[in-house]
Amino acid sequence: MKKSILFLCVSALLLSACTKEQLPVANYDIIPQPKEVQLNEEKPFELDFKTLVYYESGLQREAQFLSEYVNDIMGYVLQMQEYQSQPDGIVLKVVPEDFDQAEAYEINITPKQVTIKGADAAGVFYGIQTLRKSLPISQLSTSNSQLTLNSKLSTLNSQLPCGTIKDYPKFAYRGMHLDPCRHFIPLDSVKVYIDMLAMHNMNQFHFHLSDDQGWRIEIKKYPELTEIGAYRNGTVIGHNGNLYDTIRHGGFYTQDELCDLIQYASERHINIIPEIDLPGHMQAALACYPQLGCTGGPYEVWKRWGVSEDVLCAGNEETMLFVEDVLNEVMDVFPSPYIHIGGDECPKVRWEKCPKCQAKIKELGIKKDDKFTAEDYLQSYVMNRMAKVVEARGRRVIGWDEILEGNVSETAIIMSWRGTEGGIEAARKGHDVIMAPSSHLYFDYYQSEDIASEPMCIGGYLPVERVYEFQPLPEELTPEQQKHIIGVQANIWTEYIAHFWHVQYMALPRMEALTEIQWNNPQERDFGAFVERCRHMTQLYELYHYTYADHIFNPQVWADTVEANLATRKPITLRQQPAEKYTYEGASLLNDGNLGRGAYNSGRWLGFCGYPLDAIIDLEQPAEMQHVRFHALVNKGAWIYNPSQVKVLVSDDGETFREVAQKDIPISTWEDRDGIFAYEVDFEPVTAKFVEVVISGYDLPEDHSGFGNPAWIFVDEIEVR
Repeated sequence: MKKSILFLCVSALLLSACTKEQLPVANYDIIPQPKEVQLNEEKPFELDFKTLVYYESGLQREAQFLSEYVNDIMGYVLQMQEYQSQPDGIVLKVVPEDFDQAEAYEINITPKQVTIKGADAAGVFYGIQTLRKSLPISQLSTSNSQLTLNSKLSTLNSQLPCGTIKDYPKFAYRGMHLDPCRHFIPLDSVKVYIDMLAMHNMNQFHFHLSDDQGWRIEIKKYPELTEIGAYRNGTVIGHNGNLYDTIRHGGFYTQDELCDLIQYASERHINIIPEIDLPGHMQAALACYPQLGCTGGPYEVWKRWGVSEDVLCAGNEETMLFVEDVLNEVMDVFPSPYIHIGGDECPKVRWEKCPKCQAKIKELGIKKDDKFTAEDYLQSYVMNRMAKVVEARGRRVIGWDEILEGNVSETAIIMSWRGTEGGIEAARKGHDVIMAPSSHLYFDYYQSEDIASEPMCIGGYLPVERVYEFQPLPEELTPEQQKHIIGVQANIWTEYIAHFWHVQYMALPRMEALTEIQWNNPQERDFGAFVERCRHMTQLYELYHYTYADHIFNPQVWADTVEANLATRKPITLRQQPAEKYTYEGASLLNDGNLGRGAYNSGRWLGFCGYPLDAIIDLEQPAEMQHVRFHALVNKGAWIYNPSQVKVLVSDDGETFREVAQKDIPISTWEDRDGIFAYEVDFEPVTAKFVEVVISGYDLPEDHSGFGNPAWIFVDEIEVR
């Protein structure tokens, strides 16, 4: 009896699901938003298990993807066959003469046929992605959960409104980066990452395969690179303190595995760009072959984060031949037209004292000038030599923007990460540029100001809205120079990301904002509408069990204010402006009555490095005072320390100041927690119209990886009472 009742219930649900008035309807308001969607009133195309997919020769894999995606969402596999003349069903074809742009696509929906045509196979693939993302996941997922009792999902239909959809990408290069060196990422997880890129219409995967903390690619001529260099004997605990675990960590990818990965990506129209970072970030290689360094070691695969001073010896010919061998073997594996050779964060302290490096400088006739040191030009020699190796194989090199510091190969592509300034300089010099500034596109930064509730990250603050607002074509460039901006990329570094779920969490939904930048013009963007379109994408994430952040749907409103005091909202000036990246609204942030919180780049803190914060507040009338208080943020792993000293000066005329208080502040140690701290100075009551507060910083201590460099100070909310 119970079985009969169950059958009747399921049958009723099936009939309900098939009632045309209640059929779920596709929604073409997706991410990235197509440039043109024109719908008409014709009877919708009905997608069901009987729908056939017809494909032109060369598009069988694209047809398979479409069938797989429909099965994922609706529970049935679409049958496929080669293209026939005017068939009913879904038709896939390449018609290059119908398009002006590569990777463009057009979808035409009629009551009997859906045609996805592209300028090339990639365009057809992106049209398939649009159809996939249009399907009514939420309704069908609910139906599926009700109908799995007898697995009759093949009766579920959906309607595709008739009309035309057209789109093409804004940029030819649309990339994402992943770092498996700081924490190794298994091959299966890397494939999932590639699937995520495909879902977001990206075509370049930047794979960072070497660093101080691990070597990740098999090089057959140098087996010790993976026998020794792929593993470290512990990892720093927390934010780069002096405590380490003793867990052996590492792994690597064989060349056969990488060939399989390349094929996997290629089927999804994604090119994998390998990066061998040089001449810095090479301590893992030096641990295997110490003769390649300036000191001869001993070296170990680095257990901490940051920038190691031990780099490749630029004056050693054996070292140069080693790098050439590595690059040639990498190019034997990767067919990519681009090879990334790093060039970032290479300290020169070893070269300055190395006899071989100094002899090479003399041999090459290198001279310092008013812009760069001789050692800077020595790095240019290394990078240009390796660029010739790459170019001899018909490829182009990509380098981080530091390679502009000297003489850079004319054909090198510049990846601008330290803001957009490097990209602007490079474009003006005629270099092609990929914009990847940390200010907007470093996805290893926090997504929320409530960092106590977030998985630990390297620091920073990069909400989805800030990603979405990025303008990759700087107004400072002429239209002709802007043509050199060939693409946009976001990066995920994994110092504090030990698990793949965390990688996904950091990428999603910021990847949605990135793909809108890569595909659409700035004037086509609307953040409010974008948020609504994100909701549908999260249903896809849940379907594929991707981990994602939901802050965009639950915006935080902070109400941290300080009690009004003599300084609140009074005119304030700075003798020297903050660092350009951390200026935000300027001096007024320091006394607007709102307390900074969260990450240092949340827009609520002013940052200074190498010089003091020197603020003058006009109280507008003489007032008695005896107390100054301010807040500073400490994040030692990010080179941000507490202030070393605060001075308070007063003036009656704003010209002549006299000191009334000075207080030294002990430096924070690794045993001290990071966070936001208040610092107070008391002094004898004094009456004045102006008050000057001078807050100085430390140099980084010996036990810090950046020893000798000035520490940052980040300050907010100066109070005077």
